[in-house]
Amino acid sequence: MVLIVKYEGIVNMKRFKHIVIAAIAVVTAATYVLPAVPVAAETSATSSSLSIVPKKNYVIDPGKSVDDKLTIRNLDTGSSLSLTLRVIDFTYSDDSGTPKLFLDPNAEQTAWSLKKYLSVPETVTIPPKSSKTLDMKVSIPQGQGGGSLYSAIIYSSSSGGVENVNNVGLSASGVTLVFANVTGPVKESMSIEKFGSYNVANKSYFNFSTQEPQSMAFTVKNNGNVAEAPAGMITLKSMWGQEYKIEDLNPQDPKLLALIGQSRTFTSCIKSSTIMGDGGAADKRKATTTCESPQLWPGFYRASVEIYYGQNGNITQEASRAGWFVYLPWWFIAITIAVLVAAIYYGRKAYLKIRTTLYGPQGKSSKRSRRRS
Repeated sequence: MVLIVKYEGIVNMKRFKHIVIAAIAVVTAATYVLPAVPVAAETSATSSSLSIVPKKNYVIDPGKSVDDKLTIRNLDTGSSLSLTLRVIDFTYSDDSGTPKLFLDPNAEQTAWSLKKYLSVPETVTIPPKSSKTLDMKVSIPQGQGGGSLYSAIIYSSSSGGVENVNNVGLSASGVTLVFANVTGPVKESMSIEKFGSYNVANKSYFNFSTQEPQSMAFTVKNNGNVAEAPAGMITLKSMWGQEYKIEDLNPQDPKLLALIGQSRTFTSCIKSSTIMGDGGAADKRKATTTCESPQLWPGFYRASVEIYYGQNGNITQEASRAGWFVYLPWWFIAITIAVLVAAIYYGRKAYLKIRTTLYGPQGKSSKRSRRRS
């Protein structure tokens, strides 16, 4: 009997070792099969010879006008830069911040077009390594209702090839986006369509990850007639009691906008670091923000987002949404499997020992006697 018990213990121990080794092998193999979740930063296209202001923002009363300046720099050290300036309309191309330009002269005017209210010179020539300042004017007619109007100033060189293209992305030519928020009663309506942990590289939301989440995102739909720059805060709470807060969801200068009718996704790092540009701490435009490891513990996380928006002195609007995600790194899964297997093995062993103590070794002999009968 003693030899049988020892033999069964050796067999069970070997079986336990095989189970643990197999579990670890499966986990290790899956680690190489599943993709990682990298983090990427937003970038914007720049011209090698042209330097311009990328965006102009105005708040204008109906019947009023604004006179402003456009400064254009020629970065080329050897050649003059001859440009043609044209005002065109644009819309959104997707849920990112890349506008789609309407270069076709016969393109239908958009409902938010600023073309007929925006005046700029038609041509300009800039010597090498020099700059010129041009006059521009935005005139809003009396009786124009409140809301956002916007168009773009496109700068085309005489050798450019973009005039034959109907619709192109922002990177195809030098462009200044011009926004005019006309004062008065407006329709402001934004809804949060999606919210949660976000894979910036794949542009997708997810609820389960074996890689540590580093970004959160929300997608808003602008159903109003004014371009909005949402602000707000995201809160994360882990099952262990940890709390993380992202207190500025739109820190860029100028603020990122959700255009009229657009569904736009805004992403934020759970933990970020800022690298200042050549201009130092005072030059925020040259600063770049990167995501860092937030040191999340494995487990279940609840998340909530609260956004605020409002233009032209109107009442601030609010929107909110809740979400969740589960972060389980492979090392945590491997340890959990090993602990469960060990618990099952030693639990069964303890159960058999207790049963033997309570009912004695005759349990097996009684089973044999029942089988014989």
